[in-house]
Amino acid sequence: MSKNPVVKLNEAYLEFLDGKIDRRGLMARATALGISAASVSVFMRGVPASAQDASPAASPSVDHSFQSITFQDFKAQLAQDFPMEEPASTGGIVIMGEIATSTLTTTNLMLGNNSPTNPVLALVFETLQGTNPKDGQYVPLLAERWEIAPDGRTYTFYLQQNVTWHDGTPFTADDVIFSMDAQSDEATGSSYTGQFNQTVESYRKIDDYTVEVVATDVLAQVVFHGSAYCPIMPKHIWENVPHDQWKDDPGSTGADASRVVGTGPFKFQELNASEATATFVKNENYWDQVPNIDTFIFQPWPDEVSAIEALRAGDVDFYENVPPADVEGLQAEDNLDVALYDTYSFGFYGYNLDPEKTPLFQDVKVRQALLYGIDRQSIVDNIQLGYAEVAQGTQPILSPAYAPDQITTKYTYDPDKAMALLEEAGWTDSDGDGVREKDGVKLEFEVMYGSGAITNDQTVAYLQDAWSQIGVAMTPNPVDFDTVLVPAITENFNYQVCLLGFNWDPTGDQSAMFHSSARDGQGFNFMDYSNPDVDALMDQANREIDPEARKQLLIEINNKINEDLPVVVLSFRKDRTAYNVRMHNFVPNAPGGLLWTMPYVWVEQ
Repeated sequence: MSKNPVVKLNEAYLEFLDGKIDRRGLMARATALGISAASVSVFMRGVPASAQDASPAASPSVDHSFQSITFQDFKAQLAQDFPMEEPASTGGIVIMGEIATSTLTTTNLMLGNNSPTNPVLALVFETLQGTNPKDGQYVPLLAERWEIAPDGRTYTFYLQQNVTWHDGTPFTADDVIFSMDAQSDEATGSSYTGQFNQTVESYRKIDDYTVEVVATDVLAQVVFHGSAYCPIMPKHIWENVPHDQWKDDPGSTGADASRVVGTGPFKFQELNASEATATFVKNENYWDQVPNIDTFIFQPWPDEVSAIEALRAGDVDFYENVPPADVEGLQAEDNLDVALYDTYSFGFYGYNLDPEKTPLFQDVKVRQALLYGIDRQSIVDNIQLGYAEVAQGTQPILSPAYAPDQITTKYTYDPDKAMALLEEAGWTDSDGDGVREKDGVKLEFEVMYGSGAITNDQTVAYLQDAWSQIGVAMTPNPVDFDTVLVPAITENFNYQVCLLGFNWDPTGDQSAMFHSSARDGQGFNFMDYSNPDVDALMDQANREIDPEARKQLLIEINNKINEDLPVVVLSFRKDRTAYNVRMHNFVPNAPGGLLWTMPYVWVEQ
């Protein structure tokens, strides 16, 4: 498999530092890799004029000065990379289909922690920086540009000056400072607070359109921007609400549309609580690309079967992650097509490692045995029908640290080894009932997962059968995603094993799931996993600005997590987004996301 272009660019950069190629050669190499000129420009502005003046290591003697591309330059390059059709008509409605287990859990993006909540609410709320849909690099958004001081820690963001909130109030630096105050406070309830506080040391307003943010250390830029994630919220709406009351505020539950106010291309109109349908209308006064359509509707359906039927009937315009068995049939429909693309996503199951919740998974041999006892290639071939790749470690295909050849332990299907490991751990079938036991405790547990998805049902059924053959009794436990599964992994942690999906970003940083600081609801470490060596390596990787050195640290981290197995990544997913061809300019992909082209979309009337 060919290397990620960003990885190849990093390799060229090291050749430049060694004096093997000059600055012009580095630029030519980057352009040949197909990396957008905007991203190359950003990269090169941070590169010294000569290799002799460069040093990738963080040091007070190194000048880390940097100027980002401007928003206008990014937009110009975006138009070249993704030329959009001029709309033949404007107006109309686009309906996004989902299953009932995937609903909007909040109408406040700062409290969002899942898909579809985050991508849908990103149409309403915005951040200082966005991502380039060409290559996933961070680019300006509400910040027109930014600079990094020679110390490598001081970031100055120059804000867009023509932005207003949906109610007409001007957007200023006061909103940014107010939002960072909320993001940094654990009482607010954001899943990203831990990362933000580990990344951001301080922040202040310089003037109405300039904000200074000081990082905790000289960090890899991609890490800083990814970990300093902070949706910008309107101060004039939220300033009188204590942070610990945000979760239940009508502006977060969708009960009061006048409080769901953002700067984005779409305005929130209403949430039908009984049907979980959310309606958004175009922001006529949007500061950038005003949407061509009038209305965007998020519409859950009871299950995948009904969602696919609605798609075929034209009652839904697009549906993400259609079941693998439906892809060919949908592609054959005259009015439908299916976009297929690699992602940062993966499917996995996670263990509850808190001994007070369950003692079953404290021994790593048990966790490893369960993985040796399943045939993941069979899952990919027979359930996912090839629209995935068996995972080696936790770094997905598009990650800069994706390196399956450097994973030291490969968990191939080996039921004999699985049973031997269980024997070593003291789990034997002493009474001959087919289920192993130890100290009077049976090796039996539930796998909790969101109901309504055929692929999940099939996967859990396979796991149940495979594990029964090595003396393990597993019971599937399909539950409502919002009301049962989400609280189980964010609040009460009452589960034994849960099956989930997750989506990383282009940084390769996985601290949000595996760092000890991300436990107890401060991130996504719902497994209660803690390894001091992993923590130290993650901290080191986030402070390593040499791309190749950072990549190797991420691979080392990956191997340690792969040995500990707090989670088992089953596969790296290829997304399958089916859509009605009446939608033009709809270009979902992993770097940009499912909905990044929604302002450009127009529909045939």
